[in-house]
Amino acid sequence: MNPTRAEIDFKKLAFNVEQIKRHIHREYPRRRIKICGVVKANAYGHGIEEISKKLVDYGIDFLGVANYDEAIRLRRLIQSTPILVFGTLIHSKLEPAKYVSILHRHNLTATVASLDTAKFLNDYSRRFRSRFKVHIKIDTGMRRIGFDYKRAFRNILQIASLKNLELEGIFTHFAASEEKNKSFANLQLNRFNDLLHELKKKGLEFPIIHAANSGAVLDLKNSYFNMVRPGILLYGYYPSSSIRNKIQLKPIMNFKSKITYIKKVGPRESISYGRKYFTKSAVFIGSIPAGYGDGYWKLLSNKSKVLINKRFYPQVGAVTMDWIMVSLGPRYRVKIGDDVLLMGEENGYGIGADKLAKLTGTIPYEVLCAVADRVERVYLNA
Repeated sequence: MNPTRAEIDFKKLAFNVEQIKRHIHREYPRRRIKICGVVKANAYGHGIEEISKKLVDYGIDFLGVANYDEAIRLRRLIQSTPILVFGTLIHSKLEPAKYVSILHRHNLTATVASLDTAKFLNDYSRRFRSRFKVHIKIDTGMRRIGFDYKRAFRNILQIASLKNLELEGIFTHFAASEEKNKSFANLQLNRFNDLLHELKKKGLEFPIIHAANSGAVLDLKNSYFNMVRPGILLYGYYPSSSIRNKIQLKPIMNFKSKITYIKKVGPRESISYGRKYFTKSAVFIGSIPAGYGDGYWKLLSNKSKVLINKRFYPQVGAVTMDWIMVSLGPRYRVKIGDDVLLMGEENGYGIGADKLAKLTGTIPYEVLCAVADRVERVYLNA
């Protein structure tokens, strides 16, 4: 049995959810603000089904996913919690009637980012004699998807004239809410507010308005409206180092393996592919069955450390697909079968995804999502 696994601690997840709730309540003690837990990309590598079920248990109001495949998979397990699909509905190569009937049957909430999508959903809603719940996406500066804020007013009025859509929500997404400098985030927020004001003058208001992602939840309370969308915060990490310590968080994943082989290597011997590391003296090398095929990046070669029995050991040589090697020193204190912490926090010692991200020049989101499907997820404190 492969000893490499990702241990997911539900007790820590519950702690993070509670910290987010308390933070929101401190900012607006008299306002009821919904929480949409973002579980896209397999819940950032943590397991979409298991994480989503727990979030519902912890009182999360909505679940947010990237696409309709994720949403349909989730709806089979979670019957009543609203599921908002952030992605666009691509229908040109599908069987539209069959596909939309599935969406209706599962009671999913669609993002509308174009008039074509709105008309398509309206047409098939009429055929199925039901109304599709939609949230309209506004592009205020992210430049990914959504109605451009300059032309959105006219487009939304056209959508409002469609009789078979339920305009439940409207939202935007920040491009830089996690940065210390909030000038662009505030510009986006002003654009969004201006649009909401113009729509209100026309008598058009939405039951649910949302903009705040994790960075904005921490640092931009004016963007809360009546729903927020925390993602990375749920899993125990801050969206950037600029806004740490606003709330206390606990990383919920420990990426672990075991020492499975130890050998003595003489001085001036090369380790692993490409001979990028040479021993300076005789040392013991421990081999661990985890590599880039499991999500432990090759870019970590000769940069990272692992934790064994409360002691850090340097990873040496190139990370391979299925193995990494660590230098145990001239006299080793570990044994075959000892646990190895590759990422996470244990007994007060930390090798967080944020630290690994810094070593590789990326972000913790990518490090977490990289943990491969072949790595078993083990759920603790269920």
